[in-house]
Amino acid sequence: MLKYCAGKNMIIQDQVINKTGIPLLKKLMNVTSASQKLTAANIANVSVPGYQSQSLDFKKEMAEAVGKEKIKLEVTNERHMNPSGGPNAIKIIDDAEETNSSGLNNVDVDKEMANLAENQILYSYGSKMLTRNFNTLKSVIRGKR
Repeated sequence: MLKYCAGKNMIIQDQVINKTGIPLLKKLMNVTSASQKLTAANIANVSVPGYQSQSLDFKKEMAEAVGKEKIKLEVTNERHMNPSGGPNAIKIIDDAEETNSSGLNNVDVDKEMANLAENQILYSYGSKMLTRNFNTLKSVIRGKR
């Protein structure tokens, strides 16, 4: 009986969830969340001598999500890692730029604040689109138009 339920869930995931754009929006939320944490760490370390700012390549991460071949992974033990990757699968880049005008490190507060604002817009968009997708699925399941 458990195998049948697991198979049924895979059919729902393959035929419904994966065709709605939810996996791509999930990746958007993971990337923007990781970017927010990196930017916050950069701002927090603005006065630490020798600190190297970190970032991620948003376009590359999203391009990988779009072009990624779907491989079916199955968790057969509760101690297995989550097969979806998550924010830890994102590649962090150490910026090797020279120090800025402060002379302490290479963190540019103006650049980081701009990144923060842009990231907030992307995160908000992803959140709204996920909500819209799930509300549409909910209305379809309930039979409402």
